[in-house]
Amino acid sequence: MSGLPGEIATAAGRRLTLREIDPGDMLDLIEAAGSAMNGASASAWLSYAQMVCSVTAIDGVPVQMPASKAEVKELARRIGNDGVAVLHPLFGDEADGHAAHGNETARSAKN
Repeated sequence: MSGLPGEIATAAGRRLTLREIDPGDMLDLIEAAGSAMNGASASAWLSYAQMVCSVTAIDGVPVQMPASKAEVKELARRIGNDGVAVLHPLFGDEADGHAAHGNETARSAKN
């Protein structure tokens, strides 16, 4: 994940300011995740949340590091689908592996 650009633009022209999550931020994110860290999809949730929480400003307006699952979800909604679409390639290797594992787990749980 090293080498994130300082800023990226979405297809809609919104600017997302980025920074790498440091170890202290990761511990805060794990604490914010709460019960999400107990399930089979914990790794996928954490990878996706890490991608979302790398955004520190939207169109120059700072956003705070989320302190709860609800705040992570709210930030994800603010970033939107087009924001996730430009973030995903930057985190794709990690997110793809965890998402694939999560999908396999979900499929096996349904069977």
